[in-house]
Amino acid sequence: MLDSIRACEGDHWDTWLASTCPALLVHGTRSQALTQAVADAMTARRPGTAYAPLDGDHFVPFTDPEGFHEAVGKFLAALSAAAL
Repeated sequence: MLDSIRACEGDHWDTWLASTCPALLVHGTRSQALTQAVADAMTARRPGTAYAPLDGDHFVPFTDPEGFHEAVGKFLAALSAAAL
C-alpha cells in the first residue's frame, strides 16, 4: 500500500499527455486526491478527453458503480458511433 501511495506522488503530466487515444476522466467531485482545478486542466490539456463528473469521493467505481458503469458505457458508445 505504501508503494502505491508513493507512486501517486509527483508530477505525472508527461505520462498523461503522452497518449493521443481517446480517454475518459471519471472524476469523483468530492475527491481530495483530484481537485476540480486539476481535473479541468487534465481535460483542457489533452485533446480527446471526455469528462464524467460523479458525485462521490476518489473511489467512485466502488461508491457509485451504477454511475461509473453508465459513464463508461456512454463513452464507449460514443467511440463506437464515431468509428462508423
